[in-house]
Amino acid sequence: MGTANLLPLALAPGLHLAATDDPTDYLHQAVLGAGRGAEWPAQAFPVAIQRVGIVGAGAMGIGISRSFLDAGIAVVLLDCSAQALEQGQARLREAFETARRKGRLIAPEMAERLALLQPTLAWKDLATCDWVIETVYENLALKREVMTRLGRVCKPGAVIASNTSTLDLDILAHASGRPQDVVGMHFLAPAHVRPLVEVVRGAASSARSLFVAREVARLLRRIPVQSSVGFGFTGNRMLDGMLREADFLLMEGVSPQRVDRALEEFGFATGPCRMMDLIGLDVCHQVLTERTRALRPVDHPAYRRLTRRLHALGRLGQKSGCGYYRYQGRQALPDAAVGQLAAALAERHGVVRRRSVNDDEIVRRCLYPLVNEGLRLLAEGRVQRASDIDLIWTYGYGFPQAKGGPMHWASRLAEDTLESGMRAFARRFGDNFGYWTPAAQPRGEQASARRRS
Repeated sequence: MGTANLLPLALAPGLHLAATDDPTDYLHQAVLGAGRGAEWPAQAFPVAIQRVGIVGAGAMGIGISRSFLDAGIAVVLLDCSAQALEQGQARLREAFETARRKGRLIAPEMAERLALLQPTLAWKDLATCDWVIETVYENLALKREVMTRLGRVCKPGAVIASNTSTLDLDILAHASGRPQDVVGMHFLAPAHVRPLVEVVRGAASSARSLFVAREVARLLRRIPVQSSVGFGFTGNRMLDGMLREADFLLMEGVSPQRVDRALEEFGFATGPCRMMDLIGLDVCHQVLTERTRALRPVDHPAYRRLTRRLHALGRLGQKSGCGYYRYQGRQALPDAAVGQLAAALAERHGVVRRRSVNDDEIVRRCLYPLVNEGLRLLAEGRVQRASDIDLIWTYGYGFPQAKGGPMHWASRLAEDTLESGMRAFARRFGDNFGYWTPAAQPRGEQASARRRS
C-alpha cells in the first residue's frame, strides 16, 4: 500500500503553505489521501465484517447502529437497560420511517434494515461479532468496566473499539486484557451524518487492528483520520481553547448570541454556545471533570466556570429546556439569566467587564487558540499533517469548508498574524496559564513546504 505525504503546512514566522491555495481543491486532495499516509499499516489483512456489536443504545450508539444497518451489516445492540434498548429501537424505527416518508427508502428496504438489528441485554450475544464498539457515557471507570467485559466476551481476532472522545485509550486497552485488539474510533455526532471518523492509535494497537478500523470507516463511507493518544485527541483538544474563550467573552459582557453570531457569520454551522447546548452541558461538565483528573491542569480561576455553573443549576442545554439559551421546542432564545450569572462569576473571579467587543475580536479570540493547539499537536507528532486537522474540523466540527479548515485558513493570514495576535492577547489578558503562548514550530513532514510569495 502506498503512502501519501499530503499537504504539509506550518504557521508562525516564515509561514508555510499547503499545496494549493483553493480551499475546495485542498480539501478534495486531503480526502483522496485520507487513510493512505505512512502512519497507516502498509500490510493488508483479510477483513470480513459481517456482524458488529454496539454497546450502548444512547444517541451515539443508535447513530452508529444506523450507519451499519444502512450499509447492510448485521448489528447486535447491547444495553444494560431494557428501557434504553426499547427507546433506542424506537428511535431507529422512527428514523427509518422518516426516511421512507421522504422517499429515501422504500418499505422493503426499511424492513431489511430492521431485520438486521438484534437488540439484547446479554453480553454473550457479542461473542459472534467481528468488530465491537463501546459508546457508553464518557466516564473512565465505566468505560474501563465495559472494556474488561468486552475483552472477555469478544471472540479471538475481533477488534474492540472505544468511541471515547477524550479519555486515555491506553488505560481502556489495558483493561480489556488484549490491548493489541483495541483502537479508538471517535465518531462525531450525529454519527449517521458526520462523514469522518477520528481513529486513535493506542500504544499497543496492532497493525491489523488499525487496518480493520480504517476498513470499517471506509465500509461506512467515512473519512478516516488518525490521531494518537492524548486527552481530547485532536478535535476536542483544539476545541477546548475556543470554548474557554467563549466563556471568558460572556463573563466580559458579550452575550451568547453575539458570540455565536460572530462565529456563524465567519462560516461555522453552529456557534460554540449553541453547540454546547446541543451536546448537553452534562456531557461538557463530565469532559471537564475527566480533564481535571487526567491532566491536573493549572488554570485561571474563571476557566470554564460558566459552563460548570450552568450545569450545577440543572441547565443542561436543549434537553432540559435551558442552558446558554432558553428553548421553545428547538428554538434557541436569549435568556437574561445567563448574562446575570456571567456577571456574577466575573466579579467573583476578577474578570474585567468591557463595554464593547467587536465581532473580529470574538472570532480571533476563539480561533487563534484553536489553531495554536493544532500547531502543538503537529509539533508533538500526535497528528501527522495539517490537512488531517483540517479534515477533522471541516467534516467533524462544522468549520467552514469554504475556508479549508483552521490550519488552511490561518496559513492565509498575513505573515506573523497568528503569533503577533497571540502575543497581543497575552499583553492584554496576561499569560500566567499559557493560554496565549505561541506554539513551537512543527518539523519534518509538517513543515516541508515553503510558503509561496
